[in-house]
Amino acid sequence: MGEVIGELLALLTDGFVRSLHVVRTRRRLAAGRPVRVPCSARPDRSRWPAEYASGRLWLTPGATHAVFRARGHGHLDLPVGGTFHDPEPDSWRSQDWAAKTYRPPGGGNPVHLQVDSRYLPLLQAALAGPDPLRKA
Repeated sequence: MGEVIGELLALLTDGFVRSLHVVRTRRRLAAGRPVRVPCSARPDRSRWPAEYASGRLWLTPGATHAVFRARGHGHLDLPVGGTFHDPEPDSWRSQDWAAKTYRPPGGGNPVHLQVDSRYLPLLQAALAGPDPLRKA
């Protein structure tokens, strides 16, 4: 019984803490400060593994690029101003982690991103253009 209570407590606490982090991230972006959003990425490139790499997406208001960093994989520059699309049909999806394909402007290589669904509107607004909170 104690294990079940522990699992439920961890689940409820994680949701509450993540919700607070989303609010804090939105406030920091609105104030013009850089933020890190936890997510996973899988670019359409041969040097990256076929599975998603866990890391963080670094967003800076007014910047022309966002940077995804994952341990052991280096970094990946994402030009701001692209569009989001649904990912390939066989990608892993869950209720909590939304998977989207980001297509950079100018026909760059698409990047498949997985992010907690609470961060998704913020991420889409930040990568859409220079005003990070116009639709968040």
